[in-house]
Amino acid sequence: MSRKIEFGKGLTRRDVLRLGITSAAAALGSSFIQTSAWGETGVEGKTIGFSMSYSNLEWIKLQQAGVEETAKKYNLKTVVYDATDQPTKEIQNLEDLITRGVDAILISTYYADAIRPAIKEINNAGIPIIVLSSPLAPGADFACHLATDTLGTARQAGEFYVKKLGGKGNIVEIDGKPGSLINQQRGKGWHDVIDKVPGIKVVSHLVANYDRQQALKVMEDALQANSGIDAVFAHNDDMALGAIQAAREAGRLKSMMFTGFDGLTIDALQAIDRGELTATWEYSPFGVEAVEAAVRVLQKKPIQKVISFPSPLITKDNLADYYDAAAKKRRVLPSRLTFS
Repeated sequence: MSRKIEFGKGLTRRDVLRLGITSAAAALGSSFIQTSAWGETGVEGKTIGFSMSYSNLEWIKLQQAGVEETAKKYNLKTVVYDATDQPTKEIQNLEDLITRGVDAILISTYYADAIRPAIKEINNAGIPIIVLSSPLAPGADFACHLATDTLGTARQAGEFYVKKLGGKGNIVEIDGKPGSLINQQRGKGWHDVIDKVPGIKVVSHLVANYDRQQALKVMEDALQANSGIDAVFAHNDDMALGAIQAAREAGRLKSMMFTGFDGLTIDALQAIDRGELTATWEYSPFGVEAVEAAVRVLQKKPIQKVISFPSPLITKDNLADYYDAAAKKRRVLPSRLTFS
């Protein structure tokens, strides 16, 4: 059932956040406008909110596109909020989705700890949450969390490095956002493997916040500080591409191996095709799957609490499965979310 809250009738916005939707409904009585004429799937006309910490990365842009396009497929309304990398604004956005009376909230956050108060309010309001990628803080209630085995994939990346480098080499590591749990797991899993190999050393550990231009700058500094670099382990493709540009401009591109994560953008796939980016591990943005999970929840059908997807390795050997070189387009892969 769709709900719209009308204020100015005895309850403030903060009152609704405190009471939750059920209690507020009782207090407001006819202040809720209810509709119940649904179509074939039973969710047409309902509203889902989508909250993201920021939207300036290609991965997140693809996530947002997946949410909006799939919502249209199911005739769902969407309310999309971008916190522009401000945790306090993200809290405000989530609170606003509560006051709007949305039927479900999709959350893609890098600030799990900071937004705890808003998550508690959503839980009190009884609005189901679908979590995309990074987990919420412990204790939060959610209907479904879509993720990958990030730690396991990072360990695979470590094994890839040990094999490719023959157990010996100097590596530059470029972090994304230090506060991101996904970023932390990518680093931990990789280090779990390479730190056990005496011949492999991390000669520079840098931070570029998942940004290509920042990676270009810090890689320039690393190149000046280190005469011998054998590989660059970047926590996403954009940063790997920035490092590649820096190495190319320094005339040192051919002496290094570069890897990333995501495997979604044309730039990254073309870099693999050119032999500049050695490998990447696909990391689904989950936009399509998040809406499908929300539909399942709104239909009150069973769904797994946590659904983990694989992160396949993409190299030049299997690039054709992901990239159409003639059309210069990424191959569209179907949703990987299936229900019995």
